[in-house]
Amino acid sequence: MTRKRNLAVEARQFADTLQDVLNKTVCDHAKVITMMRGDDLAIVGTRLDVDGSSRPIRMRSYGSSRISIDVSCQLTFDKDERLFLTVERSYCGVYLGAQAEDILLHYDFERDKERYAEAHLQVCARHDGLESFRRAQGRKDGLAKIHLPVGGRRLRPAIEDLVECLIVEGLVTPKAGWEPVLDRTRDEYRKRQLSAAIRRSPGTAIKELERLGYAVAGSSSA
Repeated sequence: MTRKRNLAVEARQFADTLQDVLNKTVCDHAKVITMMRGDDLAIVGTRLDVDGSSRPIRMRSYGSSRISIDVSCQLTFDKDERLFLTVERSYCGVYLGAQAEDILLHYDFERDKERYAEAHLQVCARHDGLESFRRAQGRKDGLAKIHLPVGGRRLRPAIEDLVECLIVEGLVTPKAGWEPVLDRTRDEYRKRQLSAAIRRSPGTAIKELERLGYAVAGSSSA
């Protein structure tokens, strides 16, 4: 018999892991909170307000400017089997400065998005040539409004990738031992994504395993 899953419990575990990663790498007092919306939707985020919106938390830096990260996710169980924790939407923003509008970049994911890539990156920057090009098209938007695809549903970056980037580019000051922390949770994330991809395309997995010399029980060639 399949064990009944508890979304509130699993969302809290998800939040605890995220909080642990941040506090062991680039933050000192990060608080990641969970909030339920009925029985089927959980909101996880940094410094959640009562309306479910997240707020930035400060990261460690020797620089004079404040640098912060804002993370939020909407979690549910998968629609097919209701066995696997699933991200419906996520947001991860990096802010440079004291004000919430001082955003540097943000990663977004929205499942089943139609107009542009489900997983994308937006960089809050300007490019004069692009803006002139857009004006010639009769449009006013520029580089900051371009949704740059980042790997799709299965191969999108993990938050560990962003944290590592901020560290190696010298934007934040990490704590000692940050690398194994990121490696461990990022490996777990990628394995979950791989498992999800296999569930969606088992034939592909079977073919590759058989090519490597494995015999797969139940396959047409077994």
